[in-house]
Amino acid sequence: MSEYNHWGIHVLVSQTALGEITLGDSHEYGLDLSPFDKDSINHLILNYLQGFARFPILNIAETWHGIYAKLPGKTEFIAHPQQNTTIVNGLGGAGMTLSFGLAEEMINRL
Repeated sequence: MSEYNHWGIHVLVSQTALGEITLGDSHEYGLDLSPFDKDSINHLILNYLQGFARFPILNIAETWHGIYAKLPGKTEFIAHPQQNTTIVNGLGGAGMTLSFGLAEEMINRL
């Protein structure tokens, strides 16, 4: 599955109470990234999804992508530029995984 590895594809599925599906995702790394989604990547994700899940209608209503800063060996950037000011930036697009734990950690620190 070299093409899946190249685009960092791992398929995640989450369904809302309304029956809507959020599906993802892929990862592209580099210093000069395009701001445009690649339809071919969406098709790879849909093709893989159909190997283990079935939906009455499987078409993409909306897409988005993020471009994230990365710091080697770190999952977040925290700064205190002045008294009573804290800047927290979750790095690397791991917000779905780390955001609630990081938020709890920051509240406990404050």
